[in-house]
Amino acid sequence: MDHDLTQKNSWIETLKNTYKIVVLNEEDLKEVGSYTLSLRKIYLLVFVSIVLISAMVVSMILFTPIKSLIPGYGKIENDKAYQELFTNIQELENKLKAQDIYTIGLQNMLRGIEEGSGNPITDQKQSIESKDIIESEKTGLLNKFHLISPITGSISRAYDPQSEHYGVDILAPANSPVKTIQDGVVINASWSDEAGNMVYIQHPQNLISVYKHNSSVLVKAGQRVSAGQAVAIIGNTGTLSSGPHLHFELWYDGLPVNPSNYITF
Repeated sequence: MDHDLTQKNSWIETLKNTYKIVVLNEEDLKEVGSYTLSLRKIYLLVFVSIVLISAMVVSMILFTPIKSLIPGYGKIENDKAYQELFTNIQELENKLKAQDIYTIGLQNMLRGIEEGSGNPITDQKQSIESKDIIESEKTGLLNKFHLISPITGSISRAYDPQSEHYGVDILAPANSPVKTIQDGVVINASWSDEAGNMVYIQHPQNLISVYKHNSSVLVKAGQRVSAGQAVAIIGNTGTLSSGPHLHFELWYDGLPVNPSNYITF
């Protein structure tokens, strides 16, 4: 025990000892300078140096872009590869949502066509008359929609489901743009012999708008469109067209409704 205490006291005394460091000129051995230090000061100087260097390294990591070079430390949101991957995932999600709306729209449209394939007089499901629409609960929802007129003009042929005319024909000047009535997703933009260039757009609440006989189409299937956006140019295409006009249809929950009840052309 006494031996350990003696060694401890000896070490403390060693720390107190001072040492003189003399700097000599190599050629003539003249003293250039001298410095007096103790082991305690040397240890303290080393400790302070380590603390300062450590603080500088930590500060550089925390407050400079160097931290992004350290694996696993930099913010992943700032990584270019991560940003590109995140953007691609968002685009895929948007395409999947558009595809879902596209599928639902086609199903509703096809269901409405199948239900309307019977006798227009005896088959009550073929279409919904105006008085039936007004009396139905669904009409209350449809009347709340803010629908934009697809084109400004005069109606040359009205909605007449008994003659299988499920829309209205609107006359307008040549090259007039045809606009979508509400935000939605294009579920069909193609050509048919009877309808010519046509566009089908799926809107919220199972509402579908149809634009036929266009001279050209400005959108494609799967594309998202905004209310009032031009989707086609008025024309005279298709065997059922007898002059430049827009044939416009409105389908709700798979059944045709009279567009004139909800839109002022």
